[in-house]
Amino acid sequence: MIVTTHFGGRLLEAKAKGKTSSAIKKLMNLKPKTAHLIRKDQELEVAVEEVQVDDILLVKPGERIPVDGVILSANPRLTNQC
Repeated sequence: MIVTTHFGGRLLEAKAKGKTSSAIKKLMNLKPKTAHLIRKDQELEVAVEEVQVDDILLVKPGERIPVDGVILSANPRLTNQC
């Protein structure tokens, strides 16, 4: 009885770890691959890995935010719709 309970617990633990790993992989796939970088008044599309500290990015409506940062300005027409 004790052995059965022990192995049953291990089975539940393995199942929970598998679900957690799957959820983390799905979250990683949500990360955008590119960002719109503003440099010298031009918009460039670059890989997220190329973004550096102090770069200015443009996030278009409906896009995911590619990196952590500070909002410098927003379109006033869009901010009131939230």
